[in-house]
Amino acid sequence: MPLHYVAMLFPKPDKIARVEEIAQSVCDYVKENEPGVLQYQWFKVTDAEQPTLVVWETYVDQAAVDTHKTSPKMAWLQELSVKEDNFAAPIKILPLAEFTGFGSRD
Repeated sequence: MPLHYVAMLFPKPDKIARVEEIAQSVCDYVKENEPGVLQYQWFKVTDAEQPTLVVWETYVDQAAVDTHKTSPKMAWLQELSVKEDNFAAPIKILPLAEFTGFGSRD
């Protein structure tokens, strides 16, 4: 059974464009280098009081999660987060447990 996560990121208002640029680079890397990632989509929360981005992630198994977490691109993202002071709060990662519903009509 796939593993699902939601990550919440809180960029500083003046850093939104930079974080979006970094997000595109991360997404490109994940798509090209991490076949165990089934879904990796970034969203903007449109009614948040503070800028909020949400990443919806689905992995084929725990090994894929571990590969993602320890990838050079995730290290790069974390390094830039500190170096450029892009975020107003720490990134929150929430594991999800599916209990009903459907993900596709296929």
